[in-house]
Amino acid sequence: MRVGVALSGGVDSAVALYLLLKEGHEVKAFHMKTKEDEFFLKKEIKKKVCCSPSDTADAIRIARSLGVEIEIVDVREVFRERVIEPFKRDLLRGLTPNPCVHCNRYVKFGYFMDYVLSRGFDAFASGHYARVEFSDKYGKKVIKKGVDRKKDQSYFLARIEPWRIEKLLFPNGIYTKEEIRRIAEEAGIHVAKKQESQDVCFIPDGSIENFLKDEGITLAEGKVITEEGEVVGHHRGYPLYTIGQRKGLKIERFGERLYVKEKRPESNVVVVSSLEGVFFSGLIATDLVWHVDLPEEFRCVCRVRKKAEEAPAIVRVKNSEVEVRFEKKMFAVTPGQIAAFYDEDTLLGGAIIKEGIP
Repeated sequence: MRVGVALSGGVDSAVALYLLLKEGHEVKAFHMKTKEDEFFLKKEIKKKVCCSPSDTADAIRIARSLGVEIEIVDVREVFRERVIEPFKRDLLRGLTPNPCVHCNRYVKFGYFMDYVLSRGFDAFASGHYARVEFSDKYGKKVIKKGVDRKKDQSYFLARIEPWRIEKLLFPNGIYTKEEIRRIAEEAGIHVAKKQESQDVCFIPDGSIENFLKDEGITLAEGKVITEEGEVVGHHRGYPLYTIGQRKGLKIERFGERLYVKEKRPESNVVVVSSLEGVFFSGLIATDLVWHVDLPEEFRCVCRVRKKAEEAPAIVRVKNSEVEVRFEKKMFAVTPGQIAAFYDEDTLLGGAIIKEGIP
């Protein structure tokens, strides 16, 4: 089989490429450029991010060492249009967006995958910790959680278009991270111990404030109020805060710790509450993507953030939205984040959280 591999320059995609070669596939590597190299050279990089010039150099070296051709693909235009601009708009709307999920849908497993398949390849592979397997229950190929539950990345794939699953390969899904690093060392891959990417690639210094400033947006300070309307402090700009946040508020009321419960962009106000006030019994989500056929009401397990605890829930589909009711209240249900739905380890799909239900 002819397989195009998304080679980022990290250990995971390098091992995915190596494993496919060992299986006897005809393989070519493809490397995405989401930003110009000069961008990273001008920025302070506090944590490892992907798509930097050093990643490109590593990807080229990996491909050469494994004897495969590599092609650099410029996705800067579509990346700005489908990831950066929506991220900026959502922040100003008071949301907390997840750009990596949108990048997967529209860029990596969208434009980039289409580019690879258009070159005559039978499948598209990446180093994600997830699995693609045929499901007897659903009668089609589905995405399942990776064997290494600490590294499982299926959440980030919740909103990719379902037809693409048939064309996907995730060789790393049956291994743990430790096993992947060991395979890399045994194969002599030079990035075997390379640090993982941790921050948003287009915010390498980790500062949303600096990002917005670079985009020509100056944040205005505003009031922090309680649900009753009492002013208890001031914020540095509502886009810098997220639901459930306590660190950085620097306010207490009679010794009580307060948490961000709501953001009101129209009045430049951040609303805070007690810890109890940021637990939610459910949520409303929109922009639905289902990987399998489902009834209008079903039981599943729902995850509301990449590292959040999963909760059993009842989902009711209502036209273009879903109402989700948890068995127990969930912390910090956040508009703009992704709700991912699972049947045990099978990913059913995902939606964008519109609001939490108290």
